[in-house]
Amino acid sequence: MGVKDQTASKGVITLKEKLRLPGVYGQTQALGTEEDVRTKDLAVFQANYRKVINEPGYGLRELEASKYKLYEEQENDVTEWNQEEEGYQLRHAFVERYAPNLSDASSDTAADCVENWNTNIFIPTALPQEQPTYDADRATYTTNIVNSLVATGGMGQLTQRTMTATVFEDLSNWLLNPKRIARLKIPQLPTGSGYVVTVSELMAAMLSNPLFTSNNLGSLWLARNQIPETIQKWPGVIGCYNDMVIIVDPRQPTLLPSGSSSPYSLTAGYMVWGSRDLRNRDQANIKDTAFVHGAGSLVKVEGEKLHWIADEYDYAFHKGLGTAGVRGYQLPIYTDRSTGEVVQPTSALVILDLPNQGILST
Repeated sequence: MGVKDQTASKGVITLKEKLRLPGVYGQTQALGTEEDVRTKDLAVFQANYRKVINEPGYGLRELEASKYKLYEEQENDVTEWNQEEEGYQLRHAFVERYAPNLSDASSDTAADCVENWNTNIFIPTALPQEQPTYDADRATYTTNIVNSLVATGGMGQLTQRTMTATVFEDLSNWLLNPKRIARLKIPQLPTGSGYVVTVSELMAAMLSNPLFTSNNLGSLWLARNQIPETIQKWPGVIGCYNDMVIIVDPRQPTLLPSGSSSPYSLTAGYMVWGSRDLRNRDQANIKDTAFVHGAGSLVKVEGEKLHWIADEYDYAFHKGLGTAGVRGYQLPIYTDRSTGEVVQPTSALVILDLPNQGILST
């Protein structure tokens, strides 16, 4: 979802809701049954982000490096860094509501963009009443999430909390009711619409291993070479299950719960730039995640496109080169102006286990 007016650090999107009250029949008087306009608001934000490197303008250092083209290679690395940075911003927004440049303490938007978890969290095997209850207070919501883990077997690693056929079925039902997550139009699917689910490479290995669990996907799983050709071309796609297209994301975030009693803590881990992996996958209680993308799962504001910047110092003996832009990614969390209800009908975060930290041969 994009935003047209992208000239300020903060904006508001107002959407009109569909009519949903009954009409009148027969000789019933219509006067007094009028339905008022209902709207919902979404506050959107954007903030600066930059990446800079230094290199010599001339002199001995420049001469020594020129034969190897070291600094030319570093300039190319800036482009790759920005691709990874955008991916980090997207994943961070999906898990913790806002991209890190919006919630950073130094940003103009920090006071408004207070991090919290995705409003829709699904934990396998949890009964509907055991699924985490959203709370605007992050500490309270965190405790609700971990309490749901405790109620379904504790913080350890359980095979029934991986992506099995039963989990897919339960997730599909939960997305439709009670969450009513808006479906993406995917004409190539038999239903014409559905969801995109991103999983880690470790969870993907479990999906494709028929011996890992007795409740595996079996013949219900459509491998990549059996799905429509158009979907086959999507980056990372490995198959479909019912109305879900499954894609591998090798940078899928993790969650690490901790604490022996309430209040608990929960820490998100990300693969950030280059080989820098902050996902704590070696921890005994680490949790994998999956993203369920519905229609308009994230909002993007970009008032200033990414562009090159440069600086010089000491008669250009030292040079600085980099990139800068103004952008914001966030979850589209709406507030009903009539009731104050918080609504986010576009995505869901699934918390999964990694038995043996994803090692299947033990």
